[in-house]
Amino acid sequence: MTNCKICKSENINQFIDIENITYKGTVLSVSMEYSICDDCEREFVSKQQILNNDARVRDAKKVADGMLTSTEIYEARMALRLTQEQASLVFGGGKNAFSKYERAEVTQSAAMDKLIRVCLKHSNIFNELQVSAGLPARSNQLCYEDNIVQYPKRKAANQERFKPVKSIELLRDVAYG
Repeated sequence: MTNCKICKSENINQFIDIENITYKGTVLSVSMEYSICDDCEREFVSKQQILNNDARVRDAKKVADGMLTSTEIYEARMALRLTQEQASLVFGGGKNAFSKYERAEVTQSAAMDKLIRVCLKHSNIFNELQVSAGLPARSNQLCYEDNIVQYPKRKAANQERFKPVKSIELLRDVAYG
């Protein structure tokens, strides 16, 4: 809680209002925090509220640009089972990049956004990036090349390249994009 700088009162109420912001010709509605002193009726924005408001504006702009929000980046990192440090090794961007992306302190580049999305859809590409970053690849990832079903009457021209599937064990749903 913050004290009023004018009257030093601790009777401060916090509010959230919707503010319209124009961005690239589009009006974005963003919830913004502020405070009002009950004693002197001074309206002000604390340092923490400024940081929260900046993060909300940044995320609203990301949505308008079709990019992942800070929460979605966190969820993607969790889905890929990476720490922030491992994510920076795999995707690049610097030692503290993912911490800043997830706090909406910094907006990721369009290329970073696309790379994260590709890795969420294509586990084989993600595995290659992990190995190139010096991290162990996951052996339980499913890949469609390993799940070819043989048909008894006809054979594919390249069937000898593939081993027959005796049983299919589904470890988790995987999108093949």
